[in-house]
Amino acid sequence: MLLFSRRFAPTTLLCLSFFLSNTSLSYAQGAGCEGLLLSTSEDFTMQQSEGPDGNPIVSDGDLLAFNGGTTTICRRNRDLLQRFDIPRVDFGLDAVAALDREREILAFSTELDDPNEQFGAGDLIFTTGLVIPNSALTQRFDLRHDIGLDAVSLLGRPAGWREFIEKMGNVSRRELQAQPQIVIELLEAFELDILFSTEGTAPTVTAPAFIDGDLLSVRSGTIFRSNQTLLPSLPAGIPSKGVDFGLDAYTFGVDPETGGPSELMSSEIDMRAEGLYTDGDALQPGPTLRFRNEVLLKSLLPASFDLGLDALHLTAGEIACGAPSITRISGVDITDIIGGVAQTPGLSDRPFGGSLRIQGAMPTWLECPILPQYEFRIELNDGSGFPAIGDPNTLAVPTNWRRQLDGNPSPIIDCAPSASNPRQLYQPDGNGWFNLADYRRFDECGEDASLAVWNSSAFAASVEAGDPPVTVQFRLVMREVGSAVPFSVSAVETVRLDNNTYALPASKDMPLTGDVSMTLGVASGSDAQVSDCDVTAGSSDVILDLLGRARDQHFWRYTLRWTGGNVVGWQSIAPNDRDGGGVVQPLDAVFDNDGSDRPQISLGGTVPGNATNVLLSEFNITQAHIAATGGQPPIECGYAVEVTAWDRTIVGSFNAPNNIFGTTTRRVSYPLAFCFQPG
Repeated sequence: MLLFSRRFAPTTLLCLSFFLSNTSLSYAQGAGCEGLLLSTSEDFTMQQSEGPDGNPIVSDGDLLAFNGGTTTICRRNRDLLQRFDIPRVDFGLDAVAALDREREILAFSTELDDPNEQFGAGDLIFTTGLVIPNSALTQRFDLRHDIGLDAVSLLGRPAGWREFIEKMGNVSRRELQAQPQIVIELLEAFELDILFSTEGTAPTVTAPAFIDGDLLSVRSGTIFRSNQTLLPSLPAGIPSKGVDFGLDAYTFGVDPETGGPSELMSSEIDMRAEGLYTDGDALQPGPTLRFRNEVLLKSLLPASFDLGLDALHLTAGEIACGAPSITRISGVDITDIIGGVAQTPGLSDRPFGGSLRIQGAMPTWLECPILPQYEFRIELNDGSGFPAIGDPNTLAVPTNWRRQLDGNPSPIIDCAPSASNPRQLYQPDGNGWFNLADYRRFDECGEDASLAVWNSSAFAASVEAGDPPVTVQFRLVMREVGSAVPFSVSAVETVRLDNNTYALPASKDMPLTGDVSMTLGVASGSDAQVSDCDVTAGSSDVILDLLGRARDQHFWRYTLRWTGGNVVGWQSIAPNDRDGGGVVQPLDAVFDNDGSDRPQISLGGTVPGNATNVLLSEFNITQAHIAATGGQPPIECGYAVEVTAWDRTIVGSFNAPNNIFGTTTRRVSYPLAFCFQPG
């Protein structure tokens, strides 16, 4: 959009001295129109060449095509409007879209009103002669005035659009102004939609329902992509962020250089002062720069390259969007989550805690080239039910989540974060919906993408052994943007939560106030003496009983270690005791897939649950010191033993700014120090 709109300028001042014959130049359908279609905001003269009609002047109403690094004139403005009885005036070109890859039928808007009232600058015009008035485009926004038309994109199958145009063939602009609901009815009947942006904010600047930087849906009467979600790294959005950057053009489809998927746009406000982009550059959402104005126009040799960018169109291809599904939670395949707990190699019945990462199988650009038409969210049922489709999501993702884009649009991929290619903010809209194109635009950098990451720490924070399990449910919902009806709803996935950390006792003499504790006792047959803080040797090896407890709703194992005397560092203690004949034998300290061969170890930890004197292991401090020091018996000194209890929970952690997710297990250690006196 121009700062001073040409639509209000006298038409007599805008007649151009074209090198015209009395009849329009005939173009073959689709000839010279491959690649990225575009228009500029300003007229210019080609310095060393001319158009196919011999005219070196390129107007802001001409349709250009950028393909393989070369730009050609696809259609002159008069060719776009040849179905209309108009004077020899350039009406400008503010938006463009094609029905199919052959580009036989184009939809567009002009910058000027037709003085004969066949169309207005805010109308959507088709090369077939169909005109959809601005009032029909905005009818579901309840507007009473022409608010202009800046960007346009057509959603739906080409065959559906042909039927739409055929049905509308004999309906005049005046009839559609009187009965605008005809447009909505046919869009719904043929499963089509028109995306567009306007030249103004409505209904008022102080209380906007939308701004001219938002991409709107004719069919639903909602914001399809907000200025804020298109430009999340900028202060875009009114009133939340503070600036309306405008939306001069928007399209998605096949990139003319890489052949891969692309989503392009241009803004009305540039970031030239910050060295980012101008209003003539083609951007990808974020924003990231895709094509500078100079690249788009270089082959036409204009005297300047700051010529604006008013229209964009890419071919989307055929449509075959499949339903998505949840495939993994915190790295565990859904097929390995049974009854809400994970069955992992060597360890079963594992709940989840901390941050939970939900991943899924999502449509790709190749399968579904109309990705921007869809949005998705992971929904949470924490016991109060899933949210209704029109309600805000109850699952909140981290506010500082960032992902990495390919900084090099050429076949050489550059995914290293840098000052010129920083990580991009990745956020849903106010109701928690992510646009599917936003999800996919980071694919080239190969990050293991997440559908959502949810911090579960507020749930199941105090569950104890023997308590009922705490579960939540997830589902993946995808819909056409703004629709009140889902396109697909995945199967519900249930997971069990455990965010209770092992607690240590309030003091050593109050072991039942914690989940893990330990005391010292004299093993049977040893003549050592043991008090609260001292161990005194007798005439034989000092053999201690390490007695204690380790309790958790999802207990896994305990481990033991010791240090002291002349020993450097911690030494492991293999849990053991002696049989009736004095033979040392191992003790089972793990409750795994095979359970435990000890009745004192269960899924909830040591039993009985209130016992503090379960034998964790015998510890022959005499022989352990000799082995660790190369033959030295224990000396008078301080010593310590430590028990560490582990649970089975898959505990997730998420570094949102760097998009790094990892899992670990939860544990706590209880150390016990004492003084040793040789006999």
